[in-house]
Amino acid sequence: MKIMVVTPYFPPKIGGMENYAYNIGKGLKEKYGWEVVFVTSNYEERKYKEEQIDGMKIYRLPRWFKVSNTPISPLWLFSIHKIIKEERPEIINVHSPVPFISDITSLIAGKTPLIITYHSGSMIKQSSILNPLIVLYELLFLPMIFRKSKKIICCSPVLMRQNLKKYKDKANYVTPGVDTKVFKPSRERSTNDVLYVGRIEKNSDWKGIIYLLKAILIAKRIKPDISLRLVGPGDRVEYFKMYAQKLGINKNVKFVGSKIINELILEYQSSKVIVLPSITDSEQLPAVLLEAMASKKPVIGSDVGGIPYVIDNEQSGLLVPPKDPEALADAIIEILTNPQLAKKMGENGYKKVKENFLWDKQIEKTKKIIEESLGKK
Repeated sequence: MKIMVVTPYFPPKIGGMENYAYNIGKGLKEKYGWEVVFVTSNYEERKYKEEQIDGMKIYRLPRWFKVSNTPISPLWLFSIHKIIKEERPEIINVHSPVPFISDITSLIAGKTPLIITYHSGSMIKQSSILNPLIVLYELLFLPMIFRKSKKIICCSPVLMRQNLKKYKDKANYVTPGVDTKVFKPSRERSTNDVLYVGRIEKNSDWKGIIYLLKAILIAKRIKPDISLRLVGPGDRVEYFKMYAQKLGINKNVKFVGSKIINELILEYQSSKVIVLPSITDSEQLPAVLLEAMASKKPVIGSDVGGIPYVIDNEQSGLLVPPKDPEALADAIIEILTNPQLAKKMGENGYKKVKENFLWDKQIEKTKKIIEESLGKK
């Protein structure tokens, strides 16, 4: 079996979609012997590049420019057509909703069966000048891919129920997973208090960092030595540094940039609680929470999108209303001041991950969906 996977970005770029596509592809190759070919943008250099990663062939296509988070090149139409012709995949799997590369692949796929893996709800952002274009895309172009696809894979059951009711007959959900051999508990004593892991970008303001900083200001009144570490890259780091300084919490907040995998593991292990303060349903099923729970850490998340599917409130963590720094601060203090509660939540979260979110299970589900789309048992 040969599968061609098309995704706007791919590792080493950090992101949920990138991580998901890589792990599913790698699992299909290693577990079932499938040949896996990736087509993606070359976000590092504006040149064509071919390489091998873990036995998978990667085509990195140069982009001409980028609109918001969307890489674009009109020449991809010809490049991808050529790759399909040379590779002759039995099935093509496009990842969306980041527009363009998946859309043109769908248009030129011809008779090759198509599956779409859909990662998010609406891309409409607060006060964005691009919203009219996004509305047009979501009303006209995205449904074209849904209709053409043999199967639709959603990254959370919430997304499947709320956004894809019209396509329920061919929609399935395969959540992100976690490797518990990589992300695991440590016997070392936690040293840091609060951890945030994710993008720190203008295009990702829906991650709710500004409300997390406000919550730290409130929590500092009860716990003056509270510390927050923010792991992740982005063009909003300096902005949030200045905002923390304006709030008078700059000594309590540290932006530590991107981390390689071993460093990220240590960040989880040395923290007492991991917080994801997202404010919209764009947050579907975040791998950050799974990685934290695999590390036996309590988690706090906003009651939006797919987060409630991951966090069992007051069992594996705490759910708080979005855009509510007071409620977020209360949740942080509750966990930091109650070690027994934190331990119970960490253990419950670890158990849930082991039962529901291992990569092996997600890879097996994906294989079954692909084979069904090809009429194979």
